[in-house]
Amino acid sequence: MFLFGTHRSAAQRLRLHADRDLGAGNFFWHAWRVSRDRDRPLLFHPDVSSPSWAADEPKGVSLNDVRVAAIRYAHWYRGRGVRPGAHVGVHTRDGLLGLIHHIAITSLGAAAVHCNPKMAPATAAEYFLRTRTTVLVGDGDLLKGLADAWESDAPGRATPEVADIAVLAVTAPLPPRPMPGFPHRHAHDDLIMISHSSGTTGRPKAPVFHHGSFFAGKRERLWTFPSLRSDRLLTALPHSHSAGISYLSLALLLGIPTLVLDEASGEAVARAINLFRPTTVLAFPLTLAEIRTEEISPEAARHIHTWHGMGDASHERHIRPLIALGGRTEKGKELSGSRYLDGLGSSEMGMVLFKQVYTPETTRYARHIGVPANVVRKAAVLDDQGRELPDGQAGRLGVRTPSVTAGYLDEPNLTEESTVNGYFLTGDIMRRESDGTWYHLDRTPDVVSTVDGPVHSLPVEEVVLLATQALDTAVVAVDDPRSPGHSRPLAVVLFSDGTERDPARLLTTCNAALAREGLAPLGGLLVAADRSELPVGVTGKVLKRLLRERLRTALSRTGDPALAVSAPARKV
Repeated sequence: MFLFGTHRSAAQRLRLHADRDLGAGNFFWHAWRVSRDRDRPLLFHPDVSSPSWAADEPKGVSLNDVRVAAIRYAHWYRGRGVRPGAHVGVHTRDGLLGLIHHIAITSLGAAAVHCNPKMAPATAAEYFLRTRTTVLVGDGDLLKGLADAWESDAPGRATPEVADIAVLAVTAPLPPRPMPGFPHRHAHDDLIMISHSSGTTGRPKAPVFHHGSFFAGKRERLWTFPSLRSDRLLTALPHSHSAGISYLSLALLLGIPTLVLDEASGEAVARAINLFRPTTVLAFPLTLAEIRTEEISPEAARHIHTWHGMGDASHERHIRPLIALGGRTEKGKELSGSRYLDGLGSSEMGMVLFKQVYTPETTRYARHIGVPANVVRKAAVLDDQGRELPDGQAGRLGVRTPSVTAGYLDEPNLTEESTVNGYFLTGDIMRRESDGTWYHLDRTPDVVSTVDGPVHSLPVEEVVLLATQALDTAVVAVDDPRSPGHSRPLAVVLFSDGTERDPARLLTTCNAALAREGLAPLGGLLVAADRSELPVGVTGKVLKRLLRERLRTALSRTGDPALAVSAPARKV
């Protein structure tokens, strides 16, 4: 916590913290009002479509620039009949434009419906219809994909009015006079955003976010988020995701210079670090895992004090190379190496729920995710009936927190299935130890049901990554040929260097390492030829559901040189 030397003074942050009207729907206007440097460049947005973007100094956009643009777009939306309660779609690769349109939409009292630009056109088209979107702005090619899908899959059905977001950036006029009722005065329960889940377990769900609850937990971050005048933020989060919107709103409130990166590959992030020299880097785990630290210049690396991964908890194999870079200050001492803030959460939670800080001195990993964040009123490990389990036992994670979504749009049954005994079920399998620390073991659909009992995939993946030094892996359930109705774990491993590897040797190495950790052995190991054999969804999560379908009979196959199968241990 810093009181002095910050972008926003202690008095400004206190004013924001104490303002009960401040929430997720009006954060920008509060940031603008409290600021005394409204013309200072604040958001930087390189054009990643330009071959020279990593060498060109990105132009900065100030609070006043954002204000004028948001008013222009709000005026255009109001001319299209957008009023409080309307659902307005945003479908663009441009993170800065997406944010400004989000501000314009919510400033009218409407809800922004965000969709990841990587989503398949047919899936995105269905999502916008399901969320009752009436007006939609987006990139021209994405809009064409939606139109083609609607014509094919929903002929004759009413579809949103659409407009090219790049054209609006040039043509949207300022209103001739101040707009009445603008910006909208929000109530705590006003719907301000619909931002889909990852879709890794099926059709993307549509959790809803409200003015008050989506801001819960952010007040304390007005004091705790790194915001010294030396701090600079780089975010490679999907800016259509609730996490992307959340951290950009925090950056605006705290006045932190921020580079908004539209390309989430590890290579692009390394180039952006060299260009912008941030002190904090935000991304989902896969992006951070892909970063080749040797591609970051020593001068740029020197500035980094924090890496922040969120969503799924991160693996030791991916954390250690990053925290070897940079430096940090702890208790007034300058220390070598940065910190990795590992945050576990989900789209529905509206906030990271568990936090664990890793540094070069950390010795305990093994899926350790620390303790619940302050925003969590209570967390518990539950059995299938919703009863709390004792320490040391694995079960479903249930949380009570004001930040949680109120549910899924127009799907009351799905909302009801996600709650039990007052807890919201996150879909995670966890274990709490007697010292109060928590371990992330699995996602609920990914537990492997073997003849000897459940095997949790994430601790196995942790060992596989360390034993093989692969770039990425996924452990999934496949049919056990010797025990019909049961499964065995199979690991798919992906390397980034193109070197040919012997899957049988890797399997032997992994199973020896798993035995040392007291974990169940793998039934097989497949070396992926490329990313298509270890596919990820739009938010960078491995699509285990798809892998299970592809590899269900893998242990019965013969003749695949990339696959090794181990015989199950015989009981005595």
